[in-house]
Amino acid sequence: MAAQPTCFQEADPRLALWRRAGVEGLGTFALVLAATGSGIAAARVFATLPGMILPVTAVAIAAALVGLIVALGSVSGGHYNPLITLLQWLGRERSGVCTIAYVAAQSLGGVLGGAAAAALWGGPNGSTGGLGWHGMGGELVASAGLMLVVFGCMRSGRADAGPFAVGAWLVADILATPTAAYANPAVVFGALATNGPLHLATGSAAPYLLGEALGALIAFGFIHILFPAGSAA
Repeated sequence: MAAQPTCFQEADPRLALWRRAGVEGLGTFALVLAATGSGIAAARVFATLPGMILPVTAVAIAAALVGLIVALGSVSGGHYNPLITLLQWLGRERSGVCTIAYVAAQSLGGVLGGAAAAALWGGPNGSTGGLGWHGMGGELVASAGLMLVVFGCMRSGRADAGPFAVGAWLVADILATPTAAYANPAVVFGALATNGPLHLATGSAAPYLLGEALGALIAFGFIHILFPAGSAA
């Protein structure tokens, strides 16, 4: 019997791995390009109103993510985030080979997306950006919240609502956390290669990545408590 359709799982896992991983790379590239590019654009348009930059960027990122999940998610699952892929692997929902391929494609897509935004918009990269170790807590909270929403939608079997729930939460996540909720290692990699408000200095990468990993693991524990095996709707 075929498995019940759910969000963040590919419709046909028998599809060639290079195709599925390629879509993950392409989707992550587009997501990071939209995220970093919208930040640069907002900073220029609202140069005299800096308070507008974060909400504009939040809406742009969430809209891009929803669109990409809906458009391409049936091919690869629409993760565009190594945290989702790695938690599926920890939960024995994805093979090690597939996990490696997905994470590699997502990471490369993130770097290329950030670099593409910088090339399109131009301007200095700068050596500052991010909160350093002070940002680890913000990324922990942001990543834990995002993974709870992602896997809550998966365990609930809400395939149609998943992309929109994640997009809605992401807007709140970005506005509510001091780091603006990167919550995605691929976005961190892209932020190292870009400029504008989302640019990260190398000194912020390690604490942000550590916070994201810890947040994902904390969420993983809550997920197994709230949604024990076999409880999906």
